[in-house]
Amino acid sequence: MIKIIKMVLIAVLSVVVLFGLIVFRLFAIKIYDSQVQIRHMKNLVANYNGDYDPIDESQFYNFDINDESIKLNHIQMLASHNSYKGMSSSIGRFFVGLGDSFDEARALKYAYRNLTEQLNRGVRSMEFDVRKRKSSFVLTHVPLVDNSSVAPDFAMALEELSLYSDHNPDHLPIIILMEIKEDWMILDHALQTMDQDVLIELNALIKTKVGDHLFSPSDMIEDGLTLKDTIQTMGWPSVKSLRGKIMFVLHPNNKNDMYEAIDPTLKSLPMFIGSYPDDLDHDYASFIIHNDVNVASIQSLVQQNYIVRTRIDESLMFDQERLIHAIESGAQILSSDFTSGRKDIKTQDIITISGNMIVKRED
Repeated sequence: MIKIIKMVLIAVLSVVVLFGLIVFRLFAIKIYDSQVQIRHMKNLVANYNGDYDPIDESQFYNFDINDESIKLNHIQMLASHNSYKGMSSSIGRFFVGLGDSFDEARALKYAYRNLTEQLNRGVRSMEFDVRKRKSSFVLTHVPLVDNSSVAPDFAMALEELSLYSDHNPDHLPIIILMEIKEDWMILDHALQTMDQDVLIELNALIKTKVGDHLFSPSDMIEDGLTLKDTIQTMGWPSVKSLRGKIMFVLHPNNKNDMYEAIDPTLKSLPMFIGSYPDDLDHDYASFIIHNDVNVASIQSLVQQNYIVRTRIDESLMFDQERLIHAIESGAQILSSDFTSGRKDIKTQDIITISGNMIVKRED
């Protein structure tokens, strides 16, 4: 009997030790990525301080940048999806497969180049999943099981964007879609709920790190008008006037009301507030998230001067017909996992719009 008990205890202890080693291995990914980001930022600064030649922005678009009649809502740009994401580990995907499905696990097998490399390749719109962890904001897809990131520390990610803008002042506007994440917090007990005080802290960080490069709602709201009214009567600024600017859009979720309540006039907020197509009765309605490529619905929104973001592909499944429909819809931000910003992709699989990353939208 005693021998059996010992064998059971040894088996249980072995399982506990093995589980502990797996958890340590998964957490180690985050630590490694943080060190890589720090070295990357040091290298960037050294590179910019050397004989740096700005990127030739004209190679990425097909229209006359000096044409003041071309407004922000008149162009279409390819956007990277989960733009911060590093390659998930095999063990992490295994646990995703056990907890969800192995199809979902396989859909996590992709990674992006660092933010600067994406920008150097013409990506002008990105998506960040933002979480609060201890005293910092982090960019992580799924805690623990898919936590690799090319820009784990959000403050440094903002510094990277600002550095790029400093040294490439003629770049077309960069649009960052910010999705506040609070899912799977049980996998990392250091994660915090994003309440209004945390959102105010996030605002301050964006303003501090991005500085004069920031283009926010207050920069375009006309006196006596709401943002929605300004867009529908006065329209968006020209692309030319927005060169060198960075815009942030809060992905619509249950934080919209909380975020708007910080300042209902929007004039002190650094982020535009995104909307879904069936919820446009707010004064902040400006950027619309419409991930279903419904051509007629998106065309209607575009005709009302809204800027629409849609998805070309999902779960690493590319659909040529869906790409064609997305372009035809007139949606201005076309999000995909098959842009030149992705790291683990074959050249023949990279998509463009008529050979470019940014084009003038067809009427």
